[in-house]
Amino acid sequence: MRETHFRRLVATAVVAAAALIAAPSAHADETPFWGGWYKITFHTDQKSGTSIAATQQETPYSAWYKITTNCSGGKCVASVIDGPTPKDNVVQSVTFDWTGSKWSRSNSWSWDCLHPDGATTLDPANSTTTYTPQSDGSLAGTFQTTIEGGACQGTVTVPLTAVAGQPN
Repeated sequence: MRETHFRRLVATAVVAAAALIAAPSAHADETPFWGGWYKITFHTDQKSGTSIAATQQETPYSAWYKITTNCSGGKCVASVIDGPTPKDNVVQSVTFDWTGSKWSRSNSWSWDCLHPDGATTLDPANSTTTYTPQSDGSLAGTFQTTIEGGACQGTVTVPLTAVAGQPN
């Protein structure tokens, strides 16, 4: 049950993360572009934080996302245009802003809090997902969440990676 619960959370985060991955060759003096298919991996086996959710054992999870970038009006925005369907408790469209050195997205949503007895509740949460281009063309980042209340109140940080490729 935990794995299914976490996979749902990850799918939500993956959608958020996917849009951040498309700027592997961007430098501060270049126009960033994040485009094409990326395999995003949530390294949930390496998560940390103060929430009970950070201590629950999880298996890393990967999903494919197709991303495109639009640089107009003085800013660059990467958007997820294909990938797993987000859960109902999160925003359905995912975009990331280029900050000059990384792709970033912040959102408020409801965390699926898995209790020790197997029950779940929706706890208010705020997350920031970032992806920083790496020299090998991949992106590395984090999915950082502050759960504002409920049994899972606290923080959870999950390392992320994004690698360009083609889904099988």
